[in-house]
Amino acid sequence: MALKNALVENLRVKLFVGALAILFWFVVVTENFYEYDVDIPIVAINVPDGKIIANDLPAKARVRFEGKGRALLNLLFSREARVMLDLANVRQRHAFALQRQMVQARRSGAELNPLHILYPDTVWVKLANVFEKPVRVSANVKITTIAGYTVVQPFHFAPDSIFISGPEEIVRKIDSVATVYKEFSNMQQSISERFRLQPFPESQRLTFSENTVQLNVDVEKLIEMTLQEIPVQVQNAPAHLKVTPVPSTLSLTVEGGEKLLLNLKKENIVAYIDYARIRDTATTGHPAYIRTPDGVRYRDVKPARFKLILENQNHAAARH
Repeated sequence: MALKNALVENLRVKLFVGALAILFWFVVVTENFYEYDVDIPIVAINVPDGKIIANDLPAKARVRFEGKGRALLNLLFSREARVMLDLANVRQRHAFALQRQMVQARRSGAELNPLHILYPDTVWVKLANVFEKPVRVSANVKITTIAGYTVVQPFHFAPDSIFISGPEEIVRKIDSVATVYKEFSNMQQSISERFRLQPFPESQRLTFSENTVQLNVDVEKLIEMTLQEIPVQVQNAPAHLKVTPVPSTLSLTVEGGEKLLLNLKKENIVAYIDYARIRDTATTGHPAYIRTPDGVRYRDVKPARFKLILENQNHAAARH
């Protein structure tokens, strides 16, 4: 037992002496001066008001430092050094020749100094005017329903538009932003869900006033009905002519969501013949063009073609 206690005590002494020796060695080593290459971030500061950086800057620069071992160790672990690009006097483009004076480190001084920047040697900066405008939101969704149901257009967003901000040249070309893509299958109930907006590539440096929108989509029973005696108009006729279609009305079958069609009236359907599209060679009558409210589809237009009666200074002629 005494031998065991002596061995344990001896081991403790040896461990203490060993740890003390390592600590002494570490203190001595870290007091020496060394050179070491470190990758540090490149940071742009003082961007002028109304401007934005319009090109990709290198993320880091490799810098050779000289300093005491402990200062270099602190630099490696703290990552506090930066290469600072001051854009205060840049108006559009500028090439920064990287110099060691651009390096900022909290412990710079006698114990740590940047010797020189290894690479890159030059950084180009391009500035653009900041521009903001409203753009509409569009749904990037695919919706399928079970048989007997339909998706009622249009979709409803809240908000239905957002502000987009970024480099003027890019923003002016954008007229809409889309939601992230999502599919809905076998739907028979309406959809109300919050969607994230699809971001643009980071290189375009665009920001949104909102990053999500509420999307509401009505899913209703699919019904159809036939509407009779819808008046047929004639558009774009010359001022000196009175043009009358024969017959003067048509019928058609419409289909769509139940709520939408139950409130639909024949006055909501526009049927017209565009006189500007008529050619003298047409001999089989002229088709009517149909406009229906959003979400309403049509078919079985009767009749399919119409004759026109033209009246000009007290005489009439039929155009076939």
